[in-house]
Amino acid sequence: METSRLASISLFDGLAEDELANLASRFQEEQLLAGSSLAKQNDFSYKFFVVLDGEVEIYRDFEHVADLGAGDFFGEMGLISGDRRNARVTAKTRCELAWMMSWDFQEMQNNHAMVCDRIEAAIAERSPSSD
Repeated sequence: METSRLASISLFDGLAEDELANLASRFQEEQLLAGSSLAKQNDFSYKFFVVLDGEVEIYRDFEHVADLGAGDFFGEMGLISGDRRNARVTAKTRCELAWMMSWDFQEMQNNHAMVCDRIEAAIAERSPSSD
């Protein structure tokens, strides 16, 4: 992945050029057609995703909970908690995604406190309420 592309994503704002280059080398890029399944609820979590282009739909227990677009990310909750995925994610449009494996995500969390804080803030915002 090109460093400049990663630098354009707000999750990575404020990282130095060498930090961006290191993270960019850990991401893989993938293009998907509308309707493609990206994550299934209750599956094991092993990838972290960033939407580069297009939109994805998030469903929890068959109810639509969100649409995510360019610059948004998903897959973080299961990786951090160690639990299975709590939602299904499907490409709403043709999408371009960047993804990294769980061990790269863990290293990113350990080495980039600013990114870690942003991800934790997103988790707090996205967590299903316990009614």
